[in-house]
Amino acid sequence: MPVKVEAGIKGRVDWAFILAAGGLLAMGAIAMLSAASPLPYYAQIVQRHFAALSVGIVAFLFGLGFNYQVFEDQAKAIYALSIAALTAVLIVGSVHKGHRSWFDLPFISFQPAELARITIVLVVAAFLDSRARKMRDFSTVLLTLAIASPVMALILKQPDFSTTISFLPILLGMLFCAGADIPHLLALVGYGLVTGLMPLLFVYCQVRYPQPVSGSLPYFILQTSRMGVATVVVLVVAALLCAFAWRMSISLRMQARAVYFIAVPVILAAGLVSGILINRQLKSYQRNRFVAYVAPQADIQGAAYHVHQSQIAIGSGGLLGKGLFSGTQGQLGFLPERHTDFIYAVVGEEMGFLGAMGLLGLYMLLIWRIVAVGRVARDRYGFLVCSGLAAMFGFELVLNVGMCLGLLPVAGIPLPLISYGGSSLVITLWSLGIVANIYSRRYALL
Repeated sequence: MPVKVEAGIKGRVDWAFILAAGGLLAMGAIAMLSAASPLPYYAQIVQRHFAALSVGIVAFLFGLGFNYQVFEDQAKAIYALSIAALTAVLIVGSVHKGHRSWFDLPFISFQPAELARITIVLVVAAFLDSRARKMRDFSTVLLTLAIASPVMALILKQPDFSTTISFLPILLGMLFCAGADIPHLLALVGYGLVTGLMPLLFVYCQVRYPQPVSGSLPYFILQTSRMGVATVVVLVVAALLCAFAWRMSISLRMQARAVYFIAVPVILAAGLVSGILINRQLKSYQRNRFVAYVAPQADIQGAAYHVHQSQIAIGSGGLLGKGLFSGTQGQLGFLPERHTDFIYAVVGEEMGFLGAMGLLGLYMLLIWRIVAVGRVARDRYGFLVCSGLAAMFGFELVLNVGMCLGLLPVAGIPLPLISYGGSSLVITLWSLGIVANIYSRRYALL
């Protein structure tokens, strides 16, 4: 049965997608104007935001009009340029809040790490498309990580830990949608969980048990963080338990492959060592973020202050909110970073539960439409690009909202299309333009 092709602009534009993006931009502009109004440099913030919005609209139109398949053909050049930009910013970039992440140009500041997240989606999508017949091989997962690792390492060197970890759900989502073997992905998830949880566990024990009793469990955990005998003991015990479980499965005649019992201690060892190394590299402000998450009452006026004020702001908004430009936590300056990382708290305080849920609804609509565009894409490459972008938006939404509610550790991840930030806004709109382009070219005749 032939596919019906809709003629004209109606067939080229996903209006639900445009509605979601436009609604988020409008809510973001209103929330930003309110959140930043008490600041002494308010006029400058407004000018820069609307200047970035204007450039972002041009970037969206460029993404819409430029054939996305060219990105697949030029994937190697895009990758090389991304590496070059991230290397250059470490040499000649400007330092903002302890991060050497910015190029200060005559009229704008540019953060190449924001661009790298999109380019890595374009590059990895091209690679996975070329490996369509080898997606069940574990080598595909390893090579995908090898492609992303140099980019992640350069961003971590800035140091920008929050942006670095945002690559992991993107890669995981793309591998899953590309058809990678589920056990391989579970191994990747297991490694990531162990790596991420170990620093949290170490910080929790340090805060709760500053002087642990010798021989106690907290004492043993803290000894493990020093990469000594306790670390070796944990790894040996894990290996012995897996060997015992393997022997038991043989005795019970269970159909379990030996490789799974080998993989568990290997993943545990890799995750434990990585977690210990990350714990050693944590800056003081990063450690304070962990303290605020695992033991918020330990330093309510210090490390946990941001989250505490955010929770007060959201909770005080009630059903309908206090009204625009009328929030006490935001307008009186109690809520830090209110126009950037914690702007969702301003939405919750001034627009209330309905406004906050409306914002989440628009995000759900946007992500749903990105997924829907991927499903109707004319080729596998377009499908994989949409998969990566959907995973990116979903992760940023969950992490930002979760940290504002105190459900997740604080991370410097902005709320896309809402938070103040020129580079983020322009690059995000460009990525949405690419999605719109994939939709407009879903039929060969268009």
